[in-house]
Amino acid sequence: MTNEQRERITTMRQCGIGYIKIAQELGLSENTVKSYCRRQKSVVTTKEETTRCAECGKLIDISKRSNRRFCSDTCRMKWWNKHPKADMPYTAFCVCCGKELHMRRKGERKYCSHHCYIVARYKDGGGND
Repeated sequence: MTNEQRERITTMRQCGIGYIKIAQELGLSENTVKSYCRRQKSVVTTKEETTRCAECGKLIDISKRSNRRFCSDTCRMKWWNKHPKADMPYTAFCVCCGKELHMRRKGERKYCSHHCYIVARYKDGGGND
C-alpha cells in the first residue's frame, strides 16, 4: 500500500465512506482497508462501529463487541437502578398474594418474595414437626 492510498483511506473514512467502497475505489481488498483503519488510531470510525453509552452518552467502540450498551460497569449499574423494570417483557402474578411480577424470561419466577414462597410452601401444614 502506498502513502497516497493510506492518506486517501484516512480522508474517505473521515467522510464516513465504508470499507467496501474505499477498497473498490483504491483497488485494495476490503480486509486490507479494515486492518489499516484498525491499526491507525487517528482514523475516525463510522456510525456502525460506535454507539453512545445509554447512561452518560460517551462514545463506545463496538467494533470488537457489538452488543455493548454502557461504557463502564458504573454506568450500567446507574442505568439499571434508574430503570428497574426496563427490558422485562413478561408479566405474571404471584402464586401466593397475586402481586404482578415483571420478568426477563417467561416462567422465571412464581413468587414475588421469599415470604410468599414460605407462606405457600407451609400453607397446608407441610412443615416437619
